[in-house]
Amino acid sequence: MDSPIEKGISSSRRQFTKASLLASPVLMSVVSRPVFGVGCLSNMLSGNLSDPNRGECNLGLNPEYWLENPGAWPIAAGFTPEGTPPSSCSDCINGNGNGNGNWKCEGGALFNDYFLSGPQDALNRSMYEILCTDGSSDEFLIITALLNAMTDSNYVLSVEQVMTLWADPTLGGQIADFQSFLNSTWA
Repeated sequence: MDSPIEKGISSSRRQFTKASLLASPVLMSVVSRPVFGVGCLSNMLSGNLSDPNRGECNLGLNPEYWLENPGAWPIAAGFTPEGTPPSSCSDCINGNGNGNGNWKCEGGALFNDYFLSGPQDALNRSMYEILCTDGSSDEFLIITALLNAMTDSNYVLSVEQVMTLWADPTLGGQIADFQSFLNSTWA
């Protein structure tokens, strides 16, 4: 038989243990915030697309905008053989837009220089070349997300998050369709 003092100690331990167990999930959620647990991105990952702009987040510009406005890039899109910045993809395809697929723009930001983790571009192409010649690829979409993140501090994804997403396109199983997810982050 336990003495009254031992019963009191035992009861106190049980209460402390219960309180600790109940507080643990709250503490864990405060301490281990996920990389993507911010603002409207959190809403998007949880399936709440009814108001993706809620909070401080903005949807980005679509890939077509970045294709046709290389002068708006926050990084070098490249330059034509004449040394001028391209005004569209047709400035770079064979230098005169005849569309035969010979890429002539030079000096643009290389995909592999920015995306160090995750798949690399085997041809070590510039981001502008990928946008112009590889439409609808995963690289095409992640470049669009990067440009949006670099130009709008309130874009759904930060630059860091874009890089993390490229390294793990499913985000540990939270994203079922990489391309659909990225397409939902711009207007």
